Amino acid sequence: MSASKADDAALYPCRIDDPFLLSLHPTVRRVLAWVFVTLLASMYYLLPATVLVSFALATCGHVTTAAAIGLVLLGGSLLPLHERPYTRRLCQVYYELFRLRHNLTQERIRRLVEDCVERGERYILGMHPHGVVPLQVLLWVAFADQYLRTGEHGTVYGFGGMASVICYLPGLRTLMGWWTGMPATYSNLKRNLTSGSGATFSRAKHPGRNLYMLPGGVAEIFTAQPARHVAVWKPRRGLCRLALETGARLTPMYVFGGNDFYFQSLTSDSWLARTSRSFGETQPRDSRETAETAER
Repeated sequence: MSASKADDAALYPCRIDDPFLLSLHPTVRRVLAWVFVTLLASMYYLLPATVLVSFALATCGHVTTAAAIGLVLLGGSLLPLHERPYTRRLCQVYYELFRLRHNLTQERIRRLVEDCVERGERYILGMHPHGVVPLQVLLWVAFADQYLRTGEHGTVYGFGGMASVICYLPGLRTLMGWWTGMPATYSNLKRNLTSGSGATFSRAKHPGRNLYMLPGGVAEIFTAQPARHVAVWKPRRGLCRLALETGARLTPMYVFGGNDFYFQSLTSDSWLARTSRSFGETQPRDSRETAETAER
């Protein structure tokens, strides 16, 4: 096997370099990772549960308490989105929990960063699978901030496009804003790909930022099942048009293990699963079949 092929086949472990996280005992880091993952996943059902509780309180005569809860939720859904770059480094705490690996050599990273900063190349990164809860977003936040940079050029971290509904969920809205997430409207995506904002490209010769998205969306959630590799391909003419108008490169990505975080009942032949899958063509592959194909 040649050196270049060996580099392509190699997987490199992601290692924590944040001083604060390194100061903690490994057991403490693992506990914190589990706590944060649990809290993040819980937001998806705690928020609707809170709304139901407030309605129940109002029905039982506790109008003041219900109104206070409603105001807190409303305020949380309207807070301005602010980028907090230091919070990306804290996501390195998930490296050890999920044993994250990557296949980028230092030379490939340097070339990618130079393409972005020196020559103005931009990328639209479409990651599959979405998973039940896209915990791979946490890993990508840390990885992109830590590894997609050089000492000379800084980071080419970019920004994320998220479903508009997340922008109205207190807590999740704030977290996504910290990690440079924004509503995935066409105007937002085009503006940031071509002009950018914040400090991400403050040292670049060309404006604009790379875009990260989960194109599979809700339809891909209902195909998520451990040990299966499933991608939902829907017509994404908007992304193609965006790439043509901005000159950005459409780049597919796949996270092996992205469907292994959770078990769910909606990947069966239930009517809800069938309805979701009807929005796009699914191409499931058994993990063993995928491995055999890769070997060939």
